[in-house]
Amino acid sequence: DKKGKTKKRKIKVFPEDPDFPRIIIESVEFVRNDYPSWPPALHRRIIHEGEDVSDPKAVENLLRRFLRRAWRRPVNGKEIKKWMAHYHKILQQGDSPILALKETLSATLASSNFLYLSEPFNSDKSRKLNAHELAARLSYFLWSSMPDEELFELADSGRLLEPSVLRKQFDRMLADSKADRFAEQFSMQWLDLEGVDRVAINPQYYKDFDNKLKPDMVGETQAFFREILRSNTSALQLIDAEFTMLNASLAKHYGLEGPKSQRFERVSLKGTDRPGGVLGHASTLLAGSDGADSHPIKRAVWIRERLLHDPPNPPPPDVPGVEKSVPNFEKLSIREQIAIHRKKEACADCHRGIDPWGIALEEYDAIGLFREKTARRKKRVSAKTVLPGSHEVSGLIDLQKHLLNGRRDQFSKALVSKLLTYSLGRSLDLDDELLIEKLGEDFAKNGYRLPSLMKNIVTSRPFLSR
Repeated sequence: DKKGKTKKRKIKVFPEDPDFPRIIIESVEFVRNDYPSWPPALHRRIIHEGEDVSDPKAVENLLRRFLRRAWRRPVNGKEIKKWMAHYHKILQQGDSPILALKETLSATLASSNFLYLSEPFNSDKSRKLNAHELAARLSYFLWSSMPDEELFELADSGRLLEPSVLRKQFDRMLADSKADRFAEQFSMQWLDLEGVDRVAINPQYYKDFDNKLKPDMVGETQAFFREILRSNTSALQLIDAEFTMLNASLAKHYGLEGPKSQRFERVSLKGTDRPGGVLGHASTLLAGSDGADSHPIKRAVWIRERLLHDPPNPPPPDVPGVEKSVPNFEKLSIREQIAIHRKKEACADCHRGIDPWGIALEEYDAIGLFREKTARRKKRVSAKTVLPGSHEVSGLIDLQKHLLNGRRDQFSKALVSKLLTYSLGRSLDLDDELLIEKLGEDFAKNGYRLPSLMKNIVTSRPFLSR
């Protein structure tokens, strides 16, 4: 009742075959307005207070304003005329003005002008971006979203094309919290963190593992990249660092003292056995497994593709596996299995340049924890190996040292290339090589700091051109 009390009431039950019509109500649904004000804020952002959507002139102004934001540029009279005709066509079909407007706006969002960053061209020759194209490219690079009003106004005036204004806008946008989206999405794509969800952890070997930990594993790597970006410190820490980013769940998983909440916080690794850098993150180690045990070849290919920008050639077609030709193959240790692969002529050349990179991580299991024996076969692990170039390493720490001392320039070039690809939204070609070299030189001179590299990319010719 109105006082919130429950009372018993008598229910009338009709006869099985009443001699009068009846209606059976299966369910009743009530919809209430839960907004603090009506119309809600999102509605008012499209239809301003006092605008009459039954007035064609008001609809035209609304449409022009909406398309400017949706398409990230001013619209011309021809485009407005086309969509007003669409609006009137729906109106003539008997719909109300508000429904006709809703259908029209929905249709504009199915346009390629909304779905893609439109940069038209009439020839194979490169051209400079106009101010609105540059605003969109900059905004989707740093914010993964449309330009804000300040960026729109600078594009409208053309001032965004001035180098000093562009640099100032870069600084403003990078300082904004929306730039965290860049850190999350770039690290996700570059390091293939989606690989975590492609692996199903085998409960036979990891009975206590909770799949809810997977997002935390990915979150550590994303937060770690964001921290290096925000603190404006050396990106070489991506290879080896004295800290990581943990929440309560992941700290417990690693057996470390850490935050008491689920919010990621910076945690020092000094005095612990936990390695720093992305190679020691549970996200990358889990993605480089088969869910039951480590997978040295997957981990090796990941290192070469993501950290060294040197992906191995794909395996030759129609080469039969060795599993069926070797008795008790599944009972052999990983090293023994890999040794058999190397003896096979069709596999030997490639595997010599791949396998050692993954063997160096053998001391870490499928969920990123240190181990002395394999989960499946209980074989004692060994992370001693010889990398290409006859460089001996024994475990992850040695591998990190080798990457920093012997492969620093290669890692730097890999990061520059991946970041340039992400910013341009296209694959790189030979014409980009000189820029990659110049960006790499400046990256090193500036202490491998990401903001300086990103600003140099934003002011480079390829970023400013189509």
